Amino acid sequence: MRLAHHLIRVPSGVYYFRQWIPLDLQPVMGRRFVQTSLRTRDTRAAKVYAQTLSLRYAQVFAELRGTAMPKPPRVDDIVAGAQQGALRPYEMDVDPTTLIPTRIRTDGTPQDNQAVLDALQALGNLRVVLAQPLPDLPSVLPAAASKPASGLTLAGAIKLYEEAEAATLKPNTWSQRKRAFESLKAVIGGTTPVAHITREKAGDWAHGLMTQPSSKLKDAPMTKRSAGNAVSHAAQLFVFLAQRGKWAGPNPVKGVVVMTKKEKARRKADGFQWEALDVPALKRAFDPSNLAGIRTLHTKWAACIGLFTGARVGEVAQLYLSDFVEEDGIPCIRIATDSDGQSLKTEASRRLVPIHPALVELGLLERVKELRQRGEERLFHDMRIDGRAGAGNAISKGFGYYLDKLGIKPRRANGIVGFHSLRKTVIQELQGSRLPAERRRAFVGHEPGDDVHESVYMRPWTAAELAELFPGLGWGNWLEFDRLKTLLRG
Repeated sequence: MRLAHHLIRVPSGVYYFRQWIPLDLQPVMGRRFVQTSLRTRDTRAAKVYAQTLSLRYAQVFAELRGTAMPKPPRVDDIVAGAQQGALRPYEMDVDPTTLIPTRIRTDGTPQDNQAVLDALQALGNLRVVLAQPLPDLPSVLPAAASKPASGLTLAGAIKLYEEAEAATLKPNTWSQRKRAFESLKAVIGGTTPVAHITREKAGDWAHGLMTQPSSKLKDAPMTKRSAGNAVSHAAQLFVFLAQRGKWAGPNPVKGVVVMTKKEKARRKADGFQWEALDVPALKRAFDPSNLAGIRTLHTKWAACIGLFTGARVGEVAQLYLSDFVEEDGIPCIRIATDSDGQSLKTEASRRLVPIHPALVELGLLERVKELRQRGEERLFHDMRIDGRAGAGNAISKGFGYYLDKLGIKPRRANGIVGFHSLRKTVIQELQGSRLPAERRRAFVGHEPGDDVHESVYMRPWTAAELAELFPGLGWGNWLEFDRLKTLLRG
């Protein structure tokens, strides 16, 4: 009989019960496991004690998660079936007041059937023992899922969050989060006490996102991915409340919509994907006669920087003049968050990028020097980087319109071309170099690989080591430097 007994026997012969708490409930219960003495040296009694305790904990865990455990047949029914040679797959349940096993179900195999008969016999022999009080459950076991302060309404909780957190978020992030909060409030009600928000209510809200129009401006319901994003944002409200001591218990919103790995893989295969630009497209895009058609100087410069660094558009847009430094005689761009308005996608994005000789030839360092003499702070000082759509939105739109005007289109139905195409183009070109993948990842700011050798033990790459990648970018072989340099002077 496969009974999870959770038993530990100490040298004195006394049995202890030990139950590990599920990871998602450890913050709620304040520890990783519970352990208590069963006050018996009898192995059979200890097994039954442990089984009843484990089932009791399973019941509480289910209550904390807002789920219910199935109810197997009663023991009396099992005994009657056993007498007729009919036994089904089994589980064991306990009486909530006496903690005595009341239901069993078998898996139907001869071995398990016999094990159940043995167990029933053991239960009969142990009923006297079980009639005695069981050891008290540890005090850490909550009587019921804790609730937040009853007076706090959903609207009040959202207001608290906005006052404390909105200013720390990117404008676009806060905009999305606020929309998720308002959507939750519209369905559940702003005057509803937070204590009354159950997982069932949160699930009904999330289901509505995928089955009803999401707004007056949009007739179609949200996709599962969009609904999942809204759920993730809304869940942050309860994370905040828990940190403030205004909510205790499982997050009622977290996980009510989850994209499976299979769904993510299918979406990735079927969804829109960035395409690299081939050499003919690059030659057209960086032909000085065509590039002159871009109205803003910052978009022209950003495109050239992206072509030789593979940097993300936001990383390029938020560059300060102080980010242009020198290491061992090599001019570099420091991609970091040392100045106002700067942010990074991941920690791996923080890096030092050596400036390609082609950018030096195009006059980038001369441009930096000139702007410093004029007292400017940022490379693109005339462009906002605090918009809701992100620091690089103006550059991304401008370059996208430019490619569309040139007739440079994606090759596939679900392809996309734009500024990010330059990043993909650089990465694919460097892929053909003989230098190791970890050096290429460091150059473009990708996360280290799964190898602990790279992620834990390796030091940062030097500018000289990363500059060895430059021969892999052959754009300088066909760029018209003199005409481009004149164009980039403004």
